Amino acid sequence: MKIKYDDKQDAIYLILSDDDVLESEEQSKDVIVDYNQNNEVVAIEILNLKSNEHEINLPLILKSAWTKKLSYNL
Repeated sequence: MKIKYDDKQDAIYLILSDDDVLESEEQSKDVIVDYNQNNEVVAIEILNLKSNEHEINLPLILKSAWTKKLSYNL
């Protein structure tokens, strides 16, 4: 896992995999999840990090990715 912080954008990027990002989805305000071609979570971006308090429900994000993966494979 890699973590990148962009001070100008006030954003943090959690990179879980080196896979290419195929799709991005806003899971909640200022929290964007990136998916690869297999609908697996490859990264999570959190915007406005300093100016807002963020609550990230990681189990929900992973469940959402699993559900999305199942629907694409049907």
